[in-house]
Amino acid sequence: MVQSLWYLRHAGSTLGPYPSPQVDELLRAGAITEDWEISLDEQDWLSLKESGRFPAQESDFQGESGARQSAWVEERQRARARWREGDAPLPHDEQRDETRRQALGQDQLRTEHLMAEARRRRPSSLIGLLAALAALGAVGLSVWWGQRPILTSLDHAVNCASPAGEGVNWSGCDKRGATLAGVLLRNARLERTRLGDAHLAGAIMEYANAKGVNLRNADLHGAKLVAADLTGADISGADLSGANLRYAVFEGALMAGTRLDHAVWSDGRTCAPGSVGACL
Repeated sequence: MVQSLWYLRHAGSTLGPYPSPQVDELLRAGAITEDWEISLDEQDWLSLKESGRFPAQESDFQGESGARQSAWVEERQRARARWREGDAPLPHDEQRDETRRQALGQDQLRTEHLMAEARRRRPSSLIGLLAALAALGAVGLSVWWGQRPILTSLDHAVNCASPAGEGVNWSGCDKRGATLAGVLLRNARLERTRLGDAHLAGAIMEYANAKGVNLRNADLHGAKLVAADLTGADISGADLSGANLRYAVFEGALMAGTRLDHAVWSDGRTCAPGSVGACL
């Protein structure tokens, strides 16, 4: 069964989508609270408390008194009714959603395999125990690495003076003509960032949130943009020859004159030499 992917919204910032187990874990860890809003389509929103969708909320609810419990149930039912009666959501890109679900499923399978291996070994010595803990830590990092890390997004405010690095938040910053060849921008926040004429050859931009980014005439040959979100981006005239664009999202992107020779397209195929504006 395909699990639901939830968007989270708080204080004007939208994050996600995230699978239900990850939302549960964030609730238990206190990284998010019940006043945060959730949505499946970024159109209809309801607070986590009103939605009643997550077990962590149910366990807290069981300890309440009878009268308060009854009132809470009635309020939750009314909230659910309001949510169902709202306007119909706008249609989603099913192919994009399915691609993201598949990527999440693959990460989960790898994680379960590594954890099973660690349990089978069960080292008895102190050195073996420390090694197992290190392995589990690496597994946790690998799971979060393949997604937009919500905790990083919460902690990193926009700072246009920050040097390039994983998770940097350059949203709305002016980086036109910047020399950034080979830099690490994995999981970076680049919404509406101006990077026209920038030198980004070989840059690692995997999983970057680059909605509305301006990359006109930028040099991105050989760059890694695996699973990057380039929705509404302006990539006109950019050089993406040899770039890895697997699972990247280009919905509404402007690509007039964009070079794609030998690039790996979002569906895994390699673009033919002479591909301009579209992967041939």
